[in-house]
Amino acid sequence: MKDLPVYQVEKELVDGIAAQGASRVLLKAPTGSGKSSAVPQMILGVVDGLIVVVQPRRIAARMLARRVAQMRGGKVGDEVGHVVRFDRQMGKNTRIVYVTDGVLAAWLENGQMDGVGAVVFDEFHERRLASDLSLALCLKLQEEMKQLKVVVMSATLEMGGLAGYLGSDCVQIEASGRSYPVEVAYQAAAVQQRGRGREAELWTRSAEAAKDVLSQQREGHLLIFLPGVYEIRRTVELIENAGWAKGFAVCPLYSALSPEAQDFAVYGNGEQRRIIVSTNVAETSITIDGVSCVIDTGLARVSQYDPLRAIDTLMVQKISRASAEQRAGRAGRTGPGKCVRLWSEADHSRREGFEQAEVQRSDLTETVLQLKKRGYDDVREFPWFECPREDLIEHAEGLLGELGAIDAVGGLTELGEHMCMFQMHPRYSRLLLAAQEEGCIGEAVFIAACVQGEGLFLRKGEGRKNFSYDEDRSDFASEWRGFQSAQQMQFDPRRCQVIGVLAKGAREVDKSLQQIRRLCEPQGMQVSKVDFDKNREAVSRAMLAAFSDQLAVRIGKGNFACRLVGGRKGQLDEMSVVKQAEAFLVTELTEVGGKDVKLYLNRCIEVQQEDLQRLFPESYKDGEKAYYDETIRRVVNRKETCFRDLVLASKDSGTPDRSMAAQLLAERVANGELKLKKWDAGVEQWIARLLSLREWMPELELPSFDEEDRAIAFEQICDGALGYKDIKDREVMPALSSWLSGPQKAALDHYAPIRVKLENGREVKLKYELSKPPSMALQVQRLFGVKESPSVADGRVKVLVHVCAPNQRPWQMTQDLPNFWESGFEQMKKDLAGRYPKHQWELKK
Repeated sequence: MKDLPVYQVEKELVDGIAAQGASRVLLKAPTGSGKSSAVPQMILGVVDGLIVVVQPRRIAARMLARRVAQMRGGKVGDEVGHVVRFDRQMGKNTRIVYVTDGVLAAWLENGQMDGVGAVVFDEFHERRLASDLSLALCLKLQEEMKQLKVVVMSATLEMGGLAGYLGSDCVQIEASGRSYPVEVAYQAAAVQQRGRGREAELWTRSAEAAKDVLSQQREGHLLIFLPGVYEIRRTVELIENAGWAKGFAVCPLYSALSPEAQDFAVYGNGEQRRIIVSTNVAETSITIDGVSCVIDTGLARVSQYDPLRAIDTLMVQKISRASAEQRAGRAGRTGPGKCVRLWSEADHSRREGFEQAEVQRSDLTETVLQLKKRGYDDVREFPWFECPREDLIEHAEGLLGELGAIDAVGGLTELGEHMCMFQMHPRYSRLLLAAQEEGCIGEAVFIAACVQGEGLFLRKGEGRKNFSYDEDRSDFASEWRGFQSAQQMQFDPRRCQVIGVLAKGAREVDKSLQQIRRLCEPQGMQVSKVDFDKNREAVSRAMLAAFSDQLAVRIGKGNFACRLVGGRKGQLDEMSVVKQAEAFLVTELTEVGGKDVKLYLNRCIEVQQEDLQRLFPESYKDGEKAYYDETIRRVVNRKETCFRDLVLASKDSGTPDRSMAAQLLAERVANGELKLKKWDAGVEQWIARLLSLREWMPELELPSFDEEDRAIAFEQICDGALGYKDIKDREVMPALSSWLSGPQKAALDHYAPIRVKLENGREVKLKYELSKPPSMALQVQRLFGVKESPSVADGRVKVLVHVCAPNQRPWQMTQDLPNFWESGFEQMKKDLAGRYPKHQWELKK
């Protein structure tokens, strides 16, 4: 234990913690230094009370508690324990407890910090929203709990800003790590010769890299980092079926795995070499001993919230340089190692230095509601380590206003006070309160429990079809039947798999159900028996109170494309029972992307239009509107029934207003969707002549012709038309000519002519371009006799002459013909006369 590198700073750490009163310590120590397991034990003797160690992930909290308990010769739940969602291993004798940041946030919210002597924030560089919030609240709590100690530990975070945030009395300590050299090799994707130039799939590249590495590495385990569960499964399947992997244990590792599978991936079962295929859960807190090589795809699936569209996005993104260093370091824990990065060194240099904090990319609605309960009517005044983006705050407050939780000035309403009691996303606390009025609390509790889990059915809709009935109007009805079946089977994994249900997911739903029911009891809510068939309409109305902004309709019957409130479009799950509904609510909007980005709509429930009209009379409207129909390329008049900006029903109704039709057609001409055949190069030359002359001779006071003017001209051309066939062959110049008065037209023709007459009698067409002189191109022999360069704009602008060789290719450009005849022509003659002897090369005197 004492061999761990972090013990080099033990005295500094203990002295910092032992200081009288509230103390704060900032420890920077690299991954592998032992800080997660050693620091809580170091300070055990100088802290009065419970030491709470905060981890970003459940898997890390559970495994670290087990490791430290073994170090101290005990078992989890005695001196050392853990508390994560649905798993509490902690007793009256517990002195060190590992918790997730979400658990600590709940303790702080519920005032459950009595007896806590120190809070240790581990892996703070991951910048989780719950950690940021909890740290701020702990620092504030130190004003009341005078002996509370706060330790912040980080592997990569810049110290300066965090030290300043912790205050001038903060003790800063930096520990070195124990690591061996890691050879880093870059292996950018090669484009396949066949298959239209596409790169090999990520799992194929990972498996091939593993094969190459293991042919050279005769010792140690291999750790492969992939962005998500899907990629892990494909990679594991490829490796398990490969002959070269015989003798290796191939172990997936991600948070949704069972604890037993996670333990096997991390600890193994003896001397067998392992290939661990993991998400970024293995990047920091979890240490896998014996890894000698890392294959890093350089990608992670990152959740972000788009407040403009109110959509959760789950995109595959490039990791930062700091994360790449963390991953590579996993290969140098027990000896020299190797890291193969499946990207180029140039790509690496362009990556971000650090990951973006969650506070800048998460839905803040629940956080903002809780802060308002704490008295922060303006959440910007909360002592953030890093203040969130303004658009995230505005969206959160907008949604809370729509749910009735806050008033017009941002203060908490009575309804909002009540919503705070449930400690869940405000949508679901609002759902429970609406369900109380509708008499369907049982169904609402089940819905809220379902959405907090990781899914009930096997992937690709397997299982749902076993429990869906034709008369269902909610996807939650089939989930309820599937859950009941799993419950009757006592969540046995093998029996559940036969019916297409995930036993782990069903067990988590069961625990969530119990938890939410306990929250309902103090509110005087009687949780009714669940019956989605009997209470179909009541559940629908209750859901409307929480999800009216996520109303959707299908675009057509031939596919599963849908439109939603707010101008959004998405893809309905083809197994959903609402596919025949006129309108439905979506509870899960997730945009998933790698190469192809799609917005998926899941867990939906049908709603009745009469309920929309009754509950939201100000948002439900009938009216008429002119539309451009892309199919027939014509403007039509339609009667519409709308909920906010979402069209629920429409039908054609008579001839549209012609001025509106002209405007809609002009818009499509402007964006290039429709082409006017006679808006040709000559028209563009007219515009260039006008704008050029306006610049050259401002005293003429010619009008401008910008994008807005162009749009007006399009509308004039489209006047009286209803469809594309009415405008495609229309004359254009009459509309443009009306732009100018008679004298202005004359001035344009005189000072910016289309053609210019040369001294030798020839007439030549000029080309006009904005911010350039007009130009002309002529074979050199046809310029004989032209001594002076022609000009326009009353002699103010010389024409740029392209002097062409006999083959019509420009040989020289000049605005100074006298100088060309004096020196340039002789050189041209010398270069070209031999090649073109039939052409005249002698100038006449």
